[in-house]
Amino acid sequence: MNNTNNRKTIVFFAMALSQPRCIKRVTSLRDYGFNCVVYGYDRGKYDINDYPQDVTVSHLGVLKDNEYVYKVSKVFWDIIKICKQHRNNKPVFYAFGIFQAMYLKLLGKPYIYEISDILYAYPKFKRLIGLFKAIDKSLIRGSLATVMTSGGFYSFFNLELPNIFVIPNKVSPTLKRPILKMKLEDTESLSFGFVGSMRYQTIIDFAEIIGHDFPQHKFHFWGGLKEGPMKVSIDKLTNSYDNVFYHGAFRNPEDLTKVYETFDITVSCYQVSTLNEKIAEPNKLYESIFFSKPIVVSEGIYLSQRVEEMSCGYCIDANNKESIHDFIESLRYRTVMQLSKHISKIETSLVVNDQSILNDFINTSFENIP
Repeated sequence: MNNTNNRKTIVFFAMALSQPRCIKRVTSLRDYGFNCVVYGYDRGKYDINDYPQDVTVSHLGVLKDNEYVYKVSKVFWDIIKICKQHRNNKPVFYAFGIFQAMYLKLLGKPYIYEISDILYAYPKFKRLIGLFKAIDKSLIRGSLATVMTSGGFYSFFNLELPNIFVIPNKVSPTLKRPILKMKLEDTESLSFGFVGSMRYQTIIDFAEIIGHDFPQHKFHFWGGLKEGPMKVSIDKLTNSYDNVFYHGAFRNPEDLTKVYETFDITVSCYQVSTLNEKIAEPNKLYESIFFSKPIVVSEGIYLSQRVEEMSCGYCIDANNKESIHDFIESLRYRTVMQLSKHISKIETSLVVNDQSILNDFINTSFENIP
């Protein structure tokens, strides 16, 4: 599509500007031919990732995690101001969150809604979950298109509508899938790696068990880390054990190959304490398959269902330290490599981002906007 029509502008609202998923979505729509304009906030996460140079990006300030009232109010007034700025070129608006979508609907603006997190699925919102779910369904019905990053979200809402697209957070098509390399010599040394935002005690437990009980193995942490209890825990682990390492932040997707080269098994056994973790479909599933790494996940959730369907990893009771220990003890390098070999044969097209159907739908939607 050639972008000769000024109406074919998409204005994005991102709660975390340099979140890799947002950049991936914008880049795909930019490559399709849309004029993409991005507004968003700094959150102290993923802040080493960048948009393509020809995408206009405007920073709206800093939002801290716990400032809920300020956050809701600021987003509202920012959206009003930005909608006024763009009233002449009649764009479609793209909301990367429930509050942006809610405000756009109230203002009568044509919007696309992306659901990557169920904010009200946490215990503190237990009494309001029914109300928020009803609001969410209304936002989905009122959208030009709704993107869900997990099939678990689709089941949660139980809406069969033609404007819903399930597009998991897969690997950037800019990456080249590496050929699986296997060590020739027999070894019982395995490397484990956690990649991403560090907020789960189960991952700390896993790394500590590696450090304390399995000196022949290694554990690698990859990801940005802010000051707080999690940083204290990881600093303690790396100072206490010679086989536990923290490598810091990395660029996604530019550094992913380097990151995944450092370990044999991806550890993504999150603490399953909320509905959100039970129905999410993290990008680590697809990254692990892309790099032919078996993945370890918590049992009894949507992610474990996907792992079993694709035969690409292990499902364990990560809330039980004894279970973690027994799992690690049961692993053998040869069987792990056999599983890696199987994973390397999974079609690349199944794990790389392709939103062409969504892009075509959005393009057609422009023609129906009065």
